[in-house]
Amino acid sequence: MEDYSIRIAQLIRQNGLNGANHGLMHGNTGLSIFFYHLARRINIPDYEQIADDLLDKSFANLTTSAPVDFENGLAGIGWGIEYLVQNNFAEGNTDEILEEVDNKVFRALNEENHTSFELANGLTGYLFYLNNRLKNKTHPASMAQRINRELLILAINKLDELVTPQFTTIVKEMQFDLFWKFPVVLYGLLEAFKLNIYNDKIGCMVRQWLPNLEAYVPSLHINRLFLAVVLNRIYSIFPEKRIEKQVQILLFATDFEALKTEIDYNVLNIRYGWPGAVLILKFAIEEFPTDNPNYQFIVQTYRDITDRQNTQFENLSINLPSDVPGQFGLTVGLAGIGLMELIWPGVLSEYHLINSL
Repeated sequence: MEDYSIRIAQLIRQNGLNGANHGLMHGNTGLSIFFYHLARRINIPDYEQIADDLLDKSFANLTTSAPVDFENGLAGIGWGIEYLVQNNFAEGNTDEILEEVDNKVFRALNEENHTSFELANGLTGYLFYLNNRLKNKTHPASMAQRINRELLILAINKLDELVTPQFTTIVKEMQFDLFWKFPVVLYGLLEAFKLNIYNDKIGCMVRQWLPNLEAYVPSLHINRLFLAVVLNRIYSIFPEKRIEKQVQILLFATDFEALKTEIDYNVLNIRYGWPGAVLILKFAIEEFPTDNPNYQFIVQTYRDITDRQNTQFENLSINLPSDVPGQFGLTVGLAGIGLMELIWPGVLSEYHLINSL
């Protein structure tokens, strides 16, 4: 389905390059990531030039009074720039490029009263930013790295305080969201664990959270599967029998026929629509062994959803909503669909499944 990524690029080129949002999720930073991946895949210099121009716009926004959040602000822009440098799409010393972002994240973590641990506008967004910054290691560690290590510790401590009282809300989520805060914060902590900076604390948090994870089963079946996938990854690092048992309970409690009714098939974006659900199913297929009792249900559900939705791609320009903020961006727009197809070719069709089994 590479041609769909090209068609998406053409639509964005015609209609989506003049937006004033420079953020990662809805704006120019996210669009630049899509165009850099596309240029590398099909080797067309025009797409790389578009990506360069978009990145220049985002970079210019680093010194303005932009918000600090991950969704539209500096943390997301900084994450995107760090991603591009680490993956050799762009060059530069990110300690210098992102000095202003580091400073604003420092102030946000030390001076603001945080009430949310959402990825988009809460503490988990800062965790993702710091994880990515600290992957880019130099020896000896730079001053920026030393400060960001301390900020990571601070962010994890604040998450411990903020997440714990909110576990009762696990059962209250009634709309699919790929950025659902509980599995996303757990994934962020898994990424932080790989940095080997504050591992004892992360292990302690996981074990202290276990009674809460055992006490509440998500209402949505897609969320049961989502949480099972992330907990199974946690089990690979912390092989606690209770984690393994909870994964089994979540899978057993997942009704895959009901799961298919929870997805909005009219929404063509990764955050709230069926492509995001397909992504979770893809990860579940990779995460669980083929002899797992639920494995064939996961595979069949993947097939049923992708078979049903293939026709949406035939009329992309017709299906494109008008005057919807972020309609071309990564999370609720076309660039996210195109990027999925570039990173996991055929992921939105049975082609990817056939080649991965």
